[in-house]
Amino acid sequence: MAADWEEIRRLAADFQRAQFADTVQRLSERNCIEIITKLVQDKKLDVVHTLDGKEYITPAQISREIRDELYVHGGRINIVDLQQIINVDWVHVENRASDIAKSDKGVQLVLGQLIDDAYLDRLAEEVNDKLQEAGLISIAELCKSYDLPGDFLTEELLKRLGKLIQGEMDQYNRGVIFTRAFVARHKAKIRGLFSAITRPTPVSSMITAFGFQEHLLYTVLEELVNSGRLKGSVVGGRQDKAVYIPDIYARTQNAWVDSFLQQNGYLEFDALLRLGIPDPSSYIKKRFRSSKLLFLRAACVGQALVDQVEASVEEAVNSATWTDLQSLLPSCLSVEDTGMLIGQALRNANVQSQARLLGGTVVVSEKFISGCQSLFDEAMQQKAQKEVKNSPVFLITEEDLKQASALTESSAPSKKEKREAERRKKATEGSGSVKTGGGGNAREIRIRKTKKKGRRDEDSDEETGPSQQNRSKQAEAPFMAKEEIAAVIEERVTDCPEEILSELAEQLVRPLTKAYQEVLRTVFMSSSSSCSGANKKKSMKDLQEEISNLYNNIRLFEKGTKLFSDETQVQITKHVLKTVCTDVTNILVNFLAADRMMSVDNPSTITSEVRVKILGKLSEETKGPLMKLHNCLNGKTIEDFLSNLETCAEVCGFMLKKGDKKKERQAQFLHRQALTEQLKEVEDPALVLHLTSVLLFQTSTHCMLHAPGRCVPQVIGTLTGRIPTEQQQLLSAYQGLVVKQLVSQSRKQEEAMDQDDEEVRDVRSQLRALTPQVKELVLSQRKTSVNED
Repeated sequence: MAADWEEIRRLAADFQRAQFADTVQRLSERNCIEIITKLVQDKKLDVVHTLDGKEYITPAQISREIRDELYVHGGRINIVDLQQIINVDWVHVENRASDIAKSDKGVQLVLGQLIDDAYLDRLAEEVNDKLQEAGLISIAELCKSYDLPGDFLTEELLKRLGKLIQGEMDQYNRGVIFTRAFVARHKAKIRGLFSAITRPTPVSSMITAFGFQEHLLYTVLEELVNSGRLKGSVVGGRQDKAVYIPDIYARTQNAWVDSFLQQNGYLEFDALLRLGIPDPSSYIKKRFRSSKLLFLRAACVGQALVDQVEASVEEAVNSATWTDLQSLLPSCLSVEDTGMLIGQALRNANVQSQARLLGGTVVVSEKFISGCQSLFDEAMQQKAQKEVKNSPVFLITEEDLKQASALTESSAPSKKEKREAERRKKATEGSGSVKTGGGGNAREIRIRKTKKKGRRDEDSDEETGPSQQNRSKQAEAPFMAKEEIAAVIEERVTDCPEEILSELAEQLVRPLTKAYQEVLRTVFMSSSSSCSGANKKKSMKDLQEEISNLYNNIRLFEKGTKLFSDETQVQITKHVLKTVCTDVTNILVNFLAADRMMSVDNPSTITSEVRVKILGKLSEETKGPLMKLHNCLNGKTIEDFLSNLETCAEVCGFMLKKGDKKKERQAQFLHRQALTEQLKEVEDPALVLHLTSVLLFQTSTHCMLHAPGRCVPQVIGTLTGRIPTEQQQLLSAYQGLVVKQLVSQSRKQEEAMDQDDEEVRDVRSQLRALTPQVKELVLSQRKTSVNED
């Protein structure tokens, strides 16, 4: 015993010496880390350090810990939870979990979760308990309950059907599992319900009312119908519109359909739908396979009805009349179905090109339409004659110009030869004389009358003239409007149905317009072939004289405008350009248009649009100068117009000479004489004031004036100091009364007053009293002769 204690004391002394002795070989923690890191880099050691960096763990240990945690958690664990438990990087946990799933067939990695077969077996047992309790279970509900994908769950449950799960999966719907007892109960309910049905019933309504499982219902129903247990049929397949029709109803239904088709010759799809037939077209094709039926959009018709329509169409075509098929056709047919039926009848009779369908149900023979078209031949000829005479510029085409020029080439001299002949003739005759009362002055008086009659026209020198545009549009209009054609047909054709008059007229508009153009071209060509350049209404000499008179008048009018202020000069210049200058331009354009058979009887009717159209058909050497002259009409100076007028006159073969003093005095005398004669006749105070002021201006300044009505106050203002004070006062008083009268008339129109007030009557009486005195200011002057001037 003593020896044992001695041994213990010796060991204790050795242990104490070992504790107090210095360590010869000792590694620090840092050295240990560096050594392990070096070994890992040299791939001599495979370890993973934890997230806190205090421990190293081998991959085998990670795998052992993963398996342990999977077992602890009942066979299902998320990788994210594993990473937090093992305390290593998520990548290492995922790699080891994937290796485990690959190496062990009993473990699967699904959506980041490790699941083993033991868990799936327990899940199948739970599903079986629910299934036996409910009789039916949905995979979708299980997916929500267990948070697993549907495909994976379906596959695993299929493996365990008949083993752990006592049930069946629907072959048409793999998302439902049911028990045999559930199927037997449903089959009994379906058999009883559908055996009691006596009328067509939508299958969807049975599903809603009794809560049947849809796919199971269709499967059981087809089985019962095919085995003959249920006397009926399912129409519509496995769809929402599927209908179960019992045989007793189908027999009654077929009898009604057969009877209706035999009696009426057609079947309406809506009627079959009301009978409970969901797909009428398929039903009819199946029911009447051997019958020849014409299927339309909303109905089908029998061959007997088609033959009746075909016979009526043939009769109308052969007799060159029309037929209304409304009485033959069923009232239920839509417009589209009616058109399809009549179109088929036309094709069967092979008369598509010999008849037209109007008004939806009226078939009209082409011969009947041609007869209606012939009713307009006489009116077409008369209108063509009138159009060729009034507006040939709108009717001519390039082809017609070529044909007309070919007709006159052999007989008519060229334009250049005619100009040379006229120049030689003028050279032998001299400069010519100015006729008394030349056309230019007469035109001046006419224009002035027009301007004074409507003072609204004076208010805008830039007016474009909508009535002129309307005339040009009317010239390009068709032969007749649709309403006019319908009225003629209604009057001339006694048996034409009123319901197709408008459509028949619309059908005739295009052919009548085309025929009218042909008649128009024929009339034009015949008139152009009988005319030549030598048959113009005015000879070159008359045109030469008229253009020269207008040219000199414009120069004299320009001289008169110089006595006014700049603003007034602009207004008077625009007025001269819009009137006298436009007239001389129209004369030149009409002269050139005559060479191409486009001239009009009265050049003053040529509008701006007509001028542009005529100029567009001229040659380049004449179109250029004339287009510049046309553009000058919208300018602001008369000098530019006169310069271009001289150029254009030379192009047209006319010689313009500036008048000498004697001719100028003679032109002023004629102008004053014409205005004086007009003043004697007029009684309108505004026109009397206008003419008097212009005549006094010419007498006092020896300058002709062509001014608009708006410039009368400025004209009277220039007379101050040029005429006696008494005459000036009389004119001013008369002007004030005229202004009052115009203002009262305007107010009367705006307020729609029927009677004049006392002030208006007083103004009118004063004007009547002063009008003779104002006229006398001019008429009392001594009229000098041309020789005295």
